[in-house]
Amino acid sequence: MNKLAYLLLLLPLGIHRDEVPPANADSLSLRTVKWTVVGGSSPRNVVSGRTVPVTVQAEIAKGWHIYSLTQKPGGPIPLRLELLGNADVVVRGIIKAPKPDRTFDKNFGIETELYSGSPRFTIPVGVTGRSATGVRKFQISARYQVCSDKLCLPPRVDKVDAAVRIAGRR
Repeated sequence: MNKLAYLLLLLPLGIHRDEVPPANADSLSLRTVKWTVVGGSSPRNVVSGRTVPVTVQAEIAKGWHIYSLTQKPGGPIPLRLELLGNADVVVRGIIKAPKPDRTFDKNFGIETELYSGSPRFTIPVGVTGRSATGVRKFQISARYQVCSDKLCLPPRVDKVDAAVRIAGRR
């Protein structure tokens, strides 16, 4: 991205003329969260009717945070993880998440539960008992709101590819 486009993007965010942009403006990313499947997107083996854990990780840019799966209503948008694209693949059980940091947020006027850094979430991915053998591709959808101490961005949805290889019952 050229420097003029960078400056035009930052103007609506409240960056003023007297504030100096980073020396290497081309390397700055406005993408504050990147999601990945831990261990890659190669298929996980699962027996028909059973469950396999699939872990996703959020790489949250320094100075930003997202809100927990259990964030109470009346404030920021909580994280929501869902499976999309294949009826044989469902969330079966509780998603395991790290303990969130709790802090009172004066902007929302409530206690918030948030994650920063690189939190991991383990999703119990189940397949139905009548599923035929073979590979099932699906996506893990993450809906979240990301904020800094000064600004919140609109909620967004990111998707990552995943797959399971279903074996017959043993």
